[in-house]
Amino acid sequence: MVEWTRNTQWRQGHLLSSDAITALGFSHPTMPENTVVVVATHDCDIVQVPEKEPCVEVFVGQVIASENKDGNNTHAKNARKLHIEFGGNSPLWVEFEATSKTSIKKADLASFTPCTASRLSPDNYNTFQMWLASRYRRSAFPDEFERRLTKEAKLAEKISNAVKPHGDLISGVFFDVDGGKDVIRNGPDDTYMLDIIVLYTSEPDVISAENAANEAVSAIEKAFKEKLFNSTKKWQHIELRFCDAISEAALTYQVFKQLKRWRLDHVSLASVPQQPVLAG
Repeated sequence: MVEWTRNTQWRQGHLLSSDAITALGFSHPTMPENTVVVVATHDCDIVQVPEKEPCVEVFVGQVIASENKDGNNTHAKNARKLHIEFGGNSPLWVEFEATSKTSIKKADLASFTPCTASRLSPDNYNTFQMWLASRYRRSAFPDEFERRLTKEAKLAEKISNAVKPHGDLISGVFFDVDGGKDVIRNGPDDTYMLDIIVLYTSEPDVISAENAANEAVSAIEKAFKEKLFNSTKKWQHIELRFCDAISEAALTYQVFKQLKRWRLDHVSLASVPQQPVLAG
């Protein structure tokens, strides 16, 4: 039996070969013929001896056709589902779900080597890491703000629909609610102040990405005005102060720290009475 050592070739983001998938008994529950398995454990934990870290965490996913990728599931925009591309000699698009995580003993994986035909690019590897982290680091918004946005105005779906057609060109949608202050609003005239940034990619085609983001911005602005800007030219429930398209290359870290990502699968804290929201 091959022993697991610190010189192992396995790293986070590596795919298991088809031989390893079969031998280790992995199978996608609905599409077993399209099964793909990716390593999720961080490199620092992978190289630890089995006595300290006995297992490697993996996600069991499925290969999907490139035309079936969902723009709302790319760029870690959805914490529950990820659509991501592996490049290399055998490029493929893969779907992973957060609930498909499992583990394998290092002793069982030691006999196999990673798949080299399909690999994550540096950018997509970063996306994969962000998706892994997003399950435990999602932005929370005040319940009353959530209620107004999703139930009163039914705008959450409008935002999702505005972004979805543009897929890989839009990195995410970010909110600043009341300047980051935890404020409880009462009544439709006591409005939340909302700023939205639609972040678009700077490579490989920044012009197409900018155009896509501007289209999304126009659709979002139109939806907010139709739902929340009444006949007396006054905002109700939520005031959209601005909705801007900004390139990844232009967004400063200082501004980024003030924003919270709006997950396109977003679920509020949903507690009564409303609970305070932690910063971050």
